[in-house]
Amino acid sequence: MTTEIPHPASTQQTPALLRPSLSDLFFLVLLVWLFAVSPVGWSRTLLDADTWFHTRIGEIILTTGSVPHQDPFSFSKVGQPWYAFEWLSEVILASVYRLSGLKGISALAAVLITLYLTVLLKFSIVKGANGMIALVTTLVAATASSIHFHARPHLFTLLFLSVALWILDRNRHSTSRYAVWVLVPLAALWANLHGGFFIFLVLLGVRVVGCTVEAICYVELRSARRSEAIQLTLLGLAVAAATLVNPYGYHLHAHIIEFLTSPWTNANVTEFQSPRFASEEMLNCMLMLFAGLAVISSLVRKRNLADSLMILFLGYCSLTSVRHMTIFMLAVAPILAVELSLGWDAIAAGRRKSSIVTILHDVTRQLTPMMAGTSLFIPAVVVVLLFMPGLNWPTEIPETMVPVKFIEKHADRIATSRVFAADQIADYLIFRNYPRQKVYFDSRHNYYGPALGDEYLAIRSGLKPWRELLDKNRFDLVLVPEDGPLSSLLNVNSGWHLLDQSEKYVLFERIGAL
Repeated sequence: MTTEIPHPASTQQTPALLRPSLSDLFFLVLLVWLFAVSPVGWSRTLLDADTWFHTRIGEIILTTGSVPHQDPFSFSKVGQPWYAFEWLSEVILASVYRLSGLKGISALAAVLITLYLTVLLKFSIVKGANGMIALVTTLVAATASSIHFHARPHLFTLLFLSVALWILDRNRHSTSRYAVWVLVPLAALWANLHGGFFIFLVLLGVRVVGCTVEAICYVELRSARRSEAIQLTLLGLAVAAATLVNPYGYHLHAHIIEFLTSPWTNANVTEFQSPRFASEEMLNCMLMLFAGLAVISSLVRKRNLADSLMILFLGYCSLTSVRHMTIFMLAVAPILAVELSLGWDAIAAGRRKSSIVTILHDVTRQLTPMMAGTSLFIPAVVVVLLFMPGLNWPTEIPETMVPVKFIEKHADRIATSRVFAADQIADYLIFRNYPRQKVYFDSRHNYYGPALGDEYLAIRSGLKPWRELLDKNRFDLVLVPEDGPLSSLLNVNSGWHLLDQSEKYVLFERIGAL
């Protein structure tokens, strides 16, 4: 009796979920590149003091079992109505901080950042881009967006918006019209994580307009585009209704509109102002912006007005506010990858088979199928990441924006005083000293309003009537940069004396009681 040898074609293959694609491996490479071997490493996610403010809010919610409806942090607007609009992401931040401290927060942020960029790469490939070109556009988008790689609730929007735009794009080309409705429960969750869900509502509206214009302009597309416009209109209404499922109802939407249209915020907060194309990150933004605008003519020739309008709309938004640049990068990267791939195909088509261009084109085309697909590799990497020792996890909060050690030196004195300090420092003081600490002005600029905001700017800049404003608010301490205008003024003012100073900051104390 002989044993039959199985034919190679019948040999059992490894299940797809156990075979990592190249785009799965990209997740690991990106994690290593951005965080494990980067000069700033994991700490780059902790450079914004807003992280600590959000973590403190999450701690309050976990401790009390309810979301706040009044401000518990300030002495300048005691007990005024206030809403923790990003309560769920704040609970997540506080939970991981409880479990593993700074490591947990930096790991969470790193995974969210790397995951959203991996989704962009996969989206580009499924959309039809050449794998290598999709890789390049994703990496350029990553570099351009790195100014916002901080452990804050907006990271959930970057991930959710990447997924949502992918689902919308597939909806146009899919025979099934039901998959897109998964966006309704996604929006309900998103609305409790971060206010960025609002941009998705806007982009849904832009897409409906694009579909409508396509139906009007192109007779052969009229039926399909009219149907899509109606479907997306109904979807938009359902998504908008789903976002009302939050602890504050419609007040959430009113807050976002007020926040985005606040003249004081737009005039005085750097990330709401027009970009300055000076840094490496902003130069990459400019490159993506020009490239995105350049492919509009190709999209119009293909009768794709929906993507053209989205590029124009987000391009305009990004030129009015640097805050919107990251959203533009996210939305344009897959579109740009496909258009550049088609251009690359056209260049290679007219070449001899032995030419370098043709050889490179064939190699990249063969690699593209290897970059498609998803496996259990990514969750496995995340699990290994959490338990692997020796990864140089942060052990202290970076002092880029906040003099942490200097504050620690005077922690008790500061916690029981009325302190004037920058909004980022106030965020950290809330995290460090709550409930003893009450602050004058923190990063909730829209909450404090323009009148208090102007007072804050006048004191910080040493503008009249800075002295009267210090007296009016009964400040005990002033913590400011050593080279700032207020420091110079207080040095020669008889009502204040220098209590202590560090390399960059000075702490002044009022002499006598008011």
